[in-house]
Amino acid sequence: MELKWLHDFVSLASTGNFSRSAEERNVTQSAFSRRIQSLENWLDTELVDRKTHPVSLTDSGIRFLKPAKNMIRQAERMKDDFRDVQADERSVLTFTSSTNLAMSFLPGWLTDIQQDFGKFGVKVQTDISGIHDHFEALRSKQSDFLLHYGHGVGLLAMDANKFDFIVVGQDLLVPVCHHSLRESYATSLSSDSTDPLPYISPWRTSSIAYLIAEKIAQNHPSTRLDTVVESSIVGCTKGYVSQGTGVAWLPTSAIQSELNSGEFVKLSDESFEIPLSIELYRYVSNSNPVAARFWKHIREAAG
Repeated sequence: MELKWLHDFVSLASTGNFSRSAEERNVTQSAFSRRIQSLENWLDTELVDRKTHPVSLTDSGIRFLKPAKNMIRQAERMKDDFRDVQADERSVLTFTSSTNLAMSFLPGWLTDIQQDFGKFGVKVQTDISGIHDHFEALRSKQSDFLLHYGHGVGLLAMDANKFDFIVVGQDLLVPVCHHSLRESYATSLSSDSTDPLPYISPWRTSSIAYLIAEKIAQNHPSTRLDTVVESSIVGCTKGYVSQGTGVAWLPTSAIQSELNSGEFVKLSDESFEIPLSIELYRYVSNSNPVAARFWKHIREAAG
């Protein structure tokens, strides 16, 4: 059965005239008559009494009229719903990111962008572990963009022909402790003390852990740290700092309120601080048209 047969039948039931309905349906009268006959053959029953003028419906035709209208409405509703879903899918951008950047940077950044770019849906995934898996999500088109601290990503042997990036923000990694430990930790970080400081470390294989180790080795080789906690989640590290467990390097974007309130205090001088660039990555073969427009908008804004 074809949907147009149902439209033809409903039109004929309304006009009672083959010629008028054929004109209404924009087909010849002979073609219209064949389509009504095809519907009757499919149902194996006569729907129209052609002997009456105007044409009238048979008992079967009367019973079938309501289901025919319902099927037309259902088909139109299905088409509209499908179009809405397609439109929604085309206007959704998917990001993978660390939990910290997803909470501290992404919401405000995207809100500012939407003021000029226009509204779009957002999906954010933060449960991917390992930078290589993040890039695989881009390659497999599970994600449109990766938001990541740039330092450390540059250590990867990425294929420049397949991935591209734009610097979209800045952050600063600083050593902090709970304010109650200020006096005992204030000078210990840069001193030659034989007692190491309890250290809440990032995951040892992470790019952040590498940057901290490199900073200490290059600028402060006398600093001694004793890892008491190792965590890959910034929120978890903050929790341990709040409990006075030890010293940790944390992004200022994640601890601004604690610094402002005085709960956390920075240790030592700026020589222990590590600038971080926030970078947006994409797979150049991504076929999402909204993602392509978004990337162009971000690149133009970045100059």
